[in-house]
Amino acid sequence: MSLTRLVIAFLCVAPLFVAAAWAFRGHHLNRGAILVCLAEALVLTLLAALWFGSIGSGSWPLVFLLLGCLVAGSERGLRSAFLRSGGRAELAGFAADVARYVVAGGLLAWRLG
Repeated sequence: MSLTRLVIAFLCVAPLFVAAAWAFRGHHLNRGAILVCLAEALVLTLLAALWFGSIGSGSWPLVFLLLGCLVAGSERGLRSAFLRSGGRAELAGFAADVARYVVAGGLLAWRLG
């Protein structure tokens, strides 16, 4: 897989992650939050390159759904354990985080698959 394809795929996913953070976590993002979003997009892009480059393109929706559940569940679980927050807002945020990963998986399947 060429570096150009990886960069283009990353450039498709990175704005999605920054926009989702801006929309769902408050309309003000500092430099650290943007860097975290970019790092998350880069890691997901590299994982997708591994998936589409070696294992295949089949079942990508399930792979990205499971990754989204893992990331969103751990983040919200830790926040809930330490801050005692919860309720419908947490469930909606969980669903939005999982959807973000599935949409990113679709973009990556389109660019890398």
